[in-house]
Amino acid sequence: MKRTQIYIREDQAQRILEEAEERGVSQAELIRQILDAALDTGDAEAEARAAILATAGVLRDAPDWPEWQRSVRGRTAADRLDEVDS
Repeated sequence: MKRTQIYIREDQAQRILEEAEERGVSQAELIRQILDAALDTGDAEAEARAAILATAGVLRDAPDWPEWQRSVRGRTAADRLDEVDS
């Protein structure tokens, strides 16, 4: 690994700090991840696995698909088909 130093804007520093805390990684690790994604380097499979693990369970309290559909549409697909057949 090679050490380097760069200048970044204050808003960038704040976003990096917030994102690193949210992901539970160091700022340096986050910057390496950002560079890997931008430069298409790194281990894509490991990154995909990390993304899956980071988001697993995020919607555990969300309704299942049929329940969500009914809440959005107001009725089931079967109800709408019955209406068309009538």
